[in-house]
Amino acid sequence: MDLTGAVVANRYTIERVIGRGGMATVWLARDVQHDRVVAIKTLHPELAGAIGIDRFLRELRITARLQHPSVVPVLDSGVIDRPDGTSTPWYAMPYLQGESLRDRLNRERQLPIDEALRVTEAVGSALDAAHRQQIVHRDVKPENICLVGDHVYVVDFGIGKALGATGAEQLTSTGLSIGTPAYMSPEQSVGEAVDARSDQYSLAAVLYEMITGEPPFSGPNAQAIVARRIAEPARSISTVRSTVPEAVERATLRALERAPADRFPSVAEFLGALRKPVSARPAARRRTNLGVAAGIVGAIALVGLVTWGVMATAAGRSRAVDPEVLALYERGVRAYDSRTPEGVAEAVSTLSAAIARDSGHAPSWNGLANAYSRAYQRVFRIPGVPDERLLPLAVTAVNRSLALDSMSADAWVTHAILSRQVDPVDLGPPLRAIRRSIELDSTHAEAWHYFALYQTETGDFDAGLEAWRRGVRLAPAYEQGLAFLALAHYWRGNFDSATVWADSALRVKPSYLLGRQVRGHIAVEEGDVARAEASFEAALRLSTDVEFMNSLASLALAKARGRRRAEARALIARAESLASGLERLPPHLVLYLAHAYTALGDAGAALRTLARYQPLRDVHFQLHLRCDPPFAPLSRDPRFRALVTRPPPVWGKGC
Repeated sequence: MDLTGAVVANRYTIERVIGRGGMATVWLARDVQHDRVVAIKTLHPELAGAIGIDRFLRELRITARLQHPSVVPVLDSGVIDRPDGTSTPWYAMPYLQGESLRDRLNRERQLPIDEALRVTEAVGSALDAAHRQQIVHRDVKPENICLVGDHVYVVDFGIGKALGATGAEQLTSTGLSIGTPAYMSPEQSVGEAVDARSDQYSLAAVLYEMITGEPPFSGPNAQAIVARRIAEPARSISTVRSTVPEAVERATLRALERAPADRFPSVAEFLGALRKPVSARPAARRRTNLGVAAGIVGAIALVGLVTWGVMATAAGRSRAVDPEVLALYERGVRAYDSRTPEGVAEAVSTLSAAIARDSGHAPSWNGLANAYSRAYQRVFRIPGVPDERLLPLAVTAVNRSLALDSMSADAWVTHAILSRQVDPVDLGPPLRAIRRSIELDSTHAEAWHYFALYQTETGDFDAGLEAWRRGVRLAPAYEQGLAFLALAHYWRGNFDSATVWADSALRVKPSYLLGRQVRGHIAVEEGDVARAEASFEAALRLSTDVEFMNSLASLALAKARGRRRAEARALIARAESLASGLERLPPHLVLYLAHAYTALGDAGAALRTLARYQPLRDVHFQLHLRCDPPFAPLSRDPRFRALVTRPPPVWGKGC
């Protein structure tokens, strides 16, 4: 099907073919809306019918959530209707002006070992990021690796995942799976189920070719390659390149094992093993037990903060990182992500242990700052750390992280969060820090979230909404961005739109606590008390500590709106009793209790509760006072207006 000159989706003008493969054609096109050149990939018509267009596009949307410097993002997608009544799916991506790894290998045949490792590490980091989101590429090969200057990109995530997700593995005339025989894992080549270890095999095959000049298995046809791969192990690399480090050969051959169970558990561990500090092959080579060697190396790098066991410093230099430090770091981040008091306490302990082993490891300092920050925000107790020490320790940790790596976008996000916690009245420092994060990485969805929040707190709702939308476009599965888009529409009284975004957040993560709470508050304003109660009861089941108190107070609001006043007061009393044990009152608990009192018609109790929070001029607290719909009955009360530093809006007409 020739699309030259065609206009796709009323905005992309197809100019010419720039590539063809076994599954798709790539076209150079001009995006007339943004006046830029893009690449558009169309699935071959005979395959489009096999996999199902709806499933293809759904999987592309999943792929679009991938955020990684080496993953080419999906810009747009759709279908092209053909004259015969069928449709061809397509997607658009940035046009990369460089060359494929295949082009370079055709020219040079073998790459310098350090260069081969650099390419492998970039591709492996992207694959590991995808695997963490349950996405398997399935077609890693030199043709799908692009070199643009010093940058390495991986392409074709969307089609690979879509084909695998349908269960339609056998799609060629030979009965072989779609993929490239020379790089496919044994299990993929015979149509068995595959997982992340299949991509690891393919990546090792690419590395093998970059070093030796040819893939580990070859033959006159696909069937011969598959037969050799299943029947025999890959041959030694050192017979071709005697200078290859022992660790590189050992790790590559392990990743090429025929049985998935004999490979590394993850691509991250494969990358760590490649960088084991063995500078050159000794003259007399020792035989090493692969299992023991892998056990020594076996630490997984966290994609985006630490990659491949090498950390870039502020000066642009690289330093080796102890695998044990990486293992401690990852364990600390997992504990932090649990969002529980026990998890945050474990994160502090584990990240402190990582720093004790390597005080120059910037990501561990940043992780420790986040852990202290969350403990302060949620009023969690850290053994041996008084509440008043949490913020100073967090600030010290993030400053140390930035001193070690001033180019870390993540550390600047942490700096912004802490700046606002230290002084919740002045938005200048956090805005400057978050802008710096975005300058360093304009694809950082969390940075856009905080930028949106700070803009909204200044009163610029339009800028805030646009920034939240941008963050969600960058990361469609970023549940916090989706939930805050719901909140922004809720604050403006657009409850239908708010419902759509809240439901989107819950589809991404049904156990997302904030999503449940936001959905409940929207239902309250829509008059759907039953839905509100169900949402808040779900939130209670997901909550601990302060969040449990927040959910109790929110459920009290729903009960009060449903005219079950006695039940509402009992819930408030329970929340107040639990809160009496806190060293300080968190802002949202104060606000939610005041919501419930207002719904009961007890303005005095609501106002007394609000007055308990300090500092009253906290910009986020003030945002809720101005914009929370439950405060509408108080909007004309002089006592309430005295608490608000800016006049509240006319509720229902936007905030």
